[in-house]
Amino acid sequence: MNYVSIMSYRDATAHYTSPKRRDPVKTMLEEVVTHRVLRDAISRIPRAPGRPLRVLDVGCGTGDGLALLTERHGALAPLTDEHTLDYLGVDIDPDMVDTARALHAGRRAEFVVADMRSELPAGDFDLYLSCGVPYSHLPHEDVVEVLTGLMRRIVETRDRAVLVVDVLGRYSVEWTPKWPETRWSYNMSFFEDATETLHDRMSFFDRGSLDAALVEAAIRARARLSGTTFTDRSILAGRHTATLAFNPAIPPYRTLLNELARGTTDVDPARLRFEPPTGNAPRPVELFFAAFAERWNRIITTGDPRSPEHAKQLATSLFAWEQQAQQGLGTGHSLMATVVVERPTLA
Repeated sequence: MNYVSIMSYRDATAHYTSPKRRDPVKTMLEEVVTHRVLRDAISRIPRAPGRPLRVLDVGCGTGDGLALLTERHGALAPLTDEHTLDYLGVDIDPDMVDTARALHAGRRAEFVVADMRSELPAGDFDLYLSCGVPYSHLPHEDVVEVLTGLMRRIVETRDRAVLVVDVLGRYSVEWTPKWPETRWSYNMSFFEDATETLHDRMSFFDRGSLDAALVEAAIRARARLSGTTFTDRSILAGRHTATLAFNPAIPPYRTLLNELARGTTDVDPARLRFEPPTGNAPRPVELFFAAFAERWNRIITTGDPRSPEHAKQLATSLFAWEQQAQQGLGTGHSLMATVVVERPTLA
């Protein structure tokens, strides 16, 4: 699966449990976007009244998926509660699983060690979710194999289930120089409270390549797909817009947005100006960034962060534009696909 070594992922556990990780961008933008994706996914699942939502969280890490389902995010109410949820999280890393068990002790949730490429725990699930881009740890062909296995499980056990796939976006401004490549060595230098920088070869997707992987898996599994949607998350706020590890030419957008969201009054809005990248991307991606930049730059021009309240309002306006503008092209830090998987004989 080309994960970094399990020993190294002890530092990943430190990051995922660090309070610093949940900065304003994460709580006000990223979690809100993911919450809405999961809300849409759940709305597509037919359930009898009173029957629990059955969820398999693939690559669960320390249990972010459970929190996304059962906690409030901004003004958004929890999607479910523990009494109407049967949750099983699986992850290849024992340290992550041990941490998830400790963090969620006493809750109606189970966490087990399992490799998504091999046999997953048996079960009949309504929703197969992922968050934190676990599929990007796999080569592209392995992604198709894993998706094939999940879809085959669905068509063998039920009429319909929903799949949420989370991957790294190929055309994020965080790594513009890497756009010609689809798999490369990824530096996880954004980890909080870690004692080392982790590296792993990761796979990157745009809308076309992720859709192709889903379609190929469906063909192999003899499944039918319907209602596929794609969502970009963190267009100008991904964690590497703070580290500048892969594209030092851009402003530190995430850092500046966090400062505004905290009410800092000494951020010059002009530092947030966005020059749309060109070259090494399909025409729809270039057109998207051009339109995105026009509105983004207009917002920062009219922004006035001279008081904490105005600084926060400017951050809120920029977060709102990120969510309104996204087209699911693979232009954010991560790209999420939501798809209904059905037996082909279903009317």
